[in-house]
Amino acid sequence: MSTRAPRLPAQSRRTPPRQRPDRPSSPAPISNEKGDHMAGIKDVAEFCGVSLSTVSRTMTGSAPVAPETRKKVLQAVKKLNYKPNMTAKMLKTGGARLIGLIIPDIVNPYYPQIVKTLEDLAMLAGYSIILCDAQGDVEREKNYFDALQRLCVDGILYVPSTEDVEFVREYAERVAMVIINRTFDINVPCININDEEATYQAVHYLIEKGHSRIALYTNNTHRQYNIKRMAGCIRAFEEAGITAYKPYVMENLSEEDVYTKTMELMRRDVPPTAIFMFNDSMALGVYRGILDCGLRIPDDVSVMGFDDIPTAKYMAPPLTTIRHATYDSLKVIFNNLLYQIESREFGEGSVTYFRAKLVERDSVRDLNAQTPPQTGA
Repeated sequence: MSTRAPRLPAQSRRTPPRQRPDRPSSPAPISNEKGDHMAGIKDVAEFCGVSLSTVSRTMTGSAPVAPETRKKVLQAVKKLNYKPNMTAKMLKTGGARLIGLIIPDIVNPYYPQIVKTLEDLAMLAGYSIILCDAQGDVEREKNYFDALQRLCVDGILYVPSTEDVEFVREYAERVAMVIINRTFDINVPCININDEEATYQAVHYLIEKGHSRIALYTNNTHRQYNIKRMAGCIRAFEEAGITAYKPYVMENLSEEDVYTKTMELMRRDVPPTAIFMFNDSMALGVYRGILDCGLRIPDDVSVMGFDDIPTAKYMAPPLTTIRHATYDSLKVIFNNLLYQIESREFGEGSVTYFRAKLVERDSVRDLNAQTPPQTGA
């Protein structure tokens, strides 16, 4: 009969703990303003002697906090260099409360007011805007879409630089989005003015003022909006029986071209009596070209624009123009995006048009009034 070795008590079979060299103890949190320590929300709460929920309410604004307590918490946040964990916040709340805004060119004076208005609307709704300036580059736009997706933005407001937005379809299935100032057959709501109706209104206005030789200034004639704007002008000409308009159509003008083309046009044997620009950014070149020809606005030639940029009303004389980006229209655009964010219903296309508004100032002369041009300085 074999005998078994007696079982040793469990503790006697344990491997003795390996001796490790002494390590310095972890340094105490540094509570200064140099940012040497990445403090957590618990550190802030302990420093202030308040609860974690009080710190959270102070940082998010989700519930009222006594002014003195709020001040104490914010001072601690700065002193301890506390940075909220955005990833954890997104997991808890289901969003970063960030909205991407992609525009073609921030240098264009048309866009700053749009950016400011949308940012104000976003702040009122508890969101922050991430501004992306594509500088007219489609590849930049694509890179911005990728970056905004990585940032887990809640929505995207997109003013395209391109006429081909097929690449947007895949993003539209995953994030709330609105396309502004363009109309496409795509799975994204498009909100725009009716460009054809807007320019029809402008040219019809000039014709009613007695003008028949109306010069048209356009840039980027291949752009969707310029194609529609030209169609509106032609419709107004044809309805009025004006057929000799083509010699006065100036296409694909750069800002540098506007001045010289204006001088050439006004020195013709039969110059135009009015100039209609497809954007207000051309106005400085047009005004300067007219003045350098020894002519006056509107006595010798009338000028009309499109956009109503902030400086239009301060020009001499103030520019008559077409306004389309109003506070109310931008509010509709933002509310459409907000509805998608809150309802999680996106990836469906629709088209909404606004009516543009004619803003009448002092740069258009009424030839029907039969008032002779003034003379002298």
